[in-house]
Amino acid sequence: MNSPNLSAYLVEDEPLCRADFREALKAFPEINLLGETDTLSAAERYLSSHPVDVLFLDLSVGRQNGLDLVERLTDRPLVVALTAHPQHAVRGFSLDLVDYILKPVERERLASALEKVRQRKLASQVQPGRNTFVAEWEGKKTIIDLSEILGVQSTGNYVILYTAKGKAIKRATFKEVGKKLPPALFVETGRGRSVAIRQIQGWSRDQTGKLILKLRDSTEVTVSQNKTSGVLAAVSPPSFESKNSLNG
Repeated sequence: MNSPNLSAYLVEDEPLCRADFREALKAFPEINLLGETDTLSAAERYLSSHPVDVLFLDLSVGRQNGLDLVERLTDRPLVVALTAHPQHAVRGFSLDLVDYILKPVERERLASALEKVRQRKLASQVQPGRNTFVAEWEGKKTIIDLSEILGVQSTGNYVILYTAKGKAIKRATFKEVGKKLPPALFVETGRGRSVAIRQIQGWSRDQTGKLILKLRDSTEVTVSQNKTSGVLAAVSPPSFESKNSLNG
């Protein structure tokens, strides 16, 4: 199946890096690079009137942090960060960045990031109300939209749906519920457990080496060993793990 075309914009203040990135994009003809700039102010002006699907954003633009631009945008595109300094990446969790790529950009890493962009784009096109779950909340049958779900966990013949309003119970198997959870939005952390990727604020390792996720509500989730690589692949390049952990 052909990949959908995606419009893009590039913010990078180093001319050689911009040239290298344009060259790397030639391998992905479905990406339509509409423009580029070397300043955050010019990018903000362009993006305010020219919506794009994906923004390739250098995190260090002159003396400015590229994430400041993301915070100011009211209509945010999907963002893939470009950086030579992985320690800047943790802040991006709160801004829901799609991925990070270390400079100089490698084709394999770019391909992986673009696949995440495509999956996130497809998931965002799911209209509210079209992907819902009927579950029991406070003793009553309730319709819960996919966008409300923060995580799921199986327990016996039931599945718990975690939402900002509390827990709902659905009589179903984890496998049945999992079929309705887009892999671009949810990641399995263990047998019968998934969390919304947007809820992950950071991660660390405990003394035994197990991966621990910290969620936005300060909840900590221990990732099973056989799910660790999948979780890390979903939230960032593996090379960032040690530098972006919450403990260092």
